[in-house]
Amino acid sequence: MNRIQVLQEYLAEQHADAMMLTGEVNLIYLTNTTALEGQCLIFKEQSPVFVTDGRYTEVAEKNLIPKGFQVLTRNNTQTLYDVLSEILREHGAETLMYEDDVYTVMAFEDMREKINAALVPIGKKISEMRAYKDDSEVECIIHAQRIAEKALEQLIPEFCEGMTEREAAAKLNYYMALYGSEKPSFDTIVLFGENTSKPHGVPGDRKLQKGDFILLDFGAVYCGYHSDMTRTFAFGAVTEEMRRVYETVLQAQQAAYEAAAEGSECRQMHIAAANVIEQAGYGKYFTHALGHSVGLEIHESPVAAVRCSEPLKNGIVMTDEPGIYLPGKFGVRIEDMLMIDGKKARNLTNFPKELQVLSP
Repeated sequence: MNRIQVLQEYLAEQHADAMMLTGEVNLIYLTNTTALEGQCLIFKEQSPVFVTDGRYTEVAEKNLIPKGFQVLTRNNTQTLYDVLSEILREHGAETLMYEDDVYTVMAFEDMREKINAALVPIGKKISEMRAYKDDSEVECIIHAQRIAEKALEQLIPEFCEGMTEREAAAKLNYYMALYGSEKPSFDTIVLFGENTSKPHGVPGDRKLQKGDFILLDFGAVYCGYHSDMTRTFAFGAVTEEMRRVYETVLQAQQAAYEAAAEGSECRQMHIAAANVIEQAGYGKYFTHALGHSVGLEIHESPVAAVRCSEPLKNGIVMTDEPGIYLPGKFGVRIEDMLMIDGKKARNLTNFPKELQVLSP
């Protein structure tokens, strides 16, 4: 059953006549097409209608008509809500479901004033559908990850004393774009030395020095789907403390991987990693949740956090990213993406994780 059919059944269950999607991520999910803006109206039995303007007509007609959509182009003399109201009247729709997690209060009030239909929130239905990736979605995530890995492979030989965090981040973004990324998954993080103790630090003018840790947290986007990985390298030299912390994080990540099984509660992944770090004496330096789901958004639900008791289900793609952060000294994080697949998760990340000491 395709996604439109699932939502049509949901309309019938909720005794609603129509559903309108306008959020970028939900439109990509429904249409399997990026680079579109507009509103998609879904009805219980009739074909879906995509309303856009002249900037996107060609893309919409090429990609959506073959999939059974009707494409309507709104001209500059028509207001959006006049067009939508007319479509709803033509379909006899008196109840309209809307994305309550997309609309601001102001936008909702504007819609309520101008749409002649009873408005009903969609709730979590679409986010719940998006939580479980099908084969085509997983392949897009893997493709994005391979782009990111290829970019990192090209960047590594270029690390040298005096390079700034900002320069390294710019190069990484460039290489990802060069190899096919639509955009970075998020603001790329590259940190050196003492700055690596900041889990989500911002690249600045700190120059790379011998004896530094290098922490990189980044991802690529392919067909709208995100990847996410973190690797930590030593530059030129490594102390016993740095090595001990690194090996502890690596063991914690492996423990979380082994806990990532269908039916297990999400928080068991976090607990498994946290126990390893606690036993090594660094418990208070693991300061964030273990991981989050990844897909059309970089942070999706469910999450691998102590607060999350939801069961892991097949098709969820979850990050596994424990870390230890010693303020003012250094930090280590190692991150892979895992797909829940029965009793043993599938690791979608190929890049090596053993501690590498890069040559100056």
